[in-house]
Amino acid sequence: MLVNWEFVADGRTVIMRLVVTIVAALVHTFSIFYMGEDPYVVRFFTYRRTFAFFMLVLVTANNFLILFIGWEGVGIMSFALINF
Repeated sequence: MLVNWEFVADGRTVIMRLVVTIVAALVHTFSIFYMGEDPYVVRFFTYRRTFAFFMLVLVTANNFLILFIGWEGVGIMSFALINF
């Protein structure tokens, strides 16, 4: 079985990528000031950036396997961020 790793770039996907990117940038900016004194700030930003990556994978997926990978990545990173 051959599964293609493809992404969609139509109008809706571009708008959703823009929304995800803007929200991620706002959260990142707020987090810089909020988490500045935390000793594990690097781990937090790694989790947050990975969450944003999987969210972009989720909104640009072209087939259900990539959609599932994005969905599970968002879930795992949500769990990691909540436990942080």
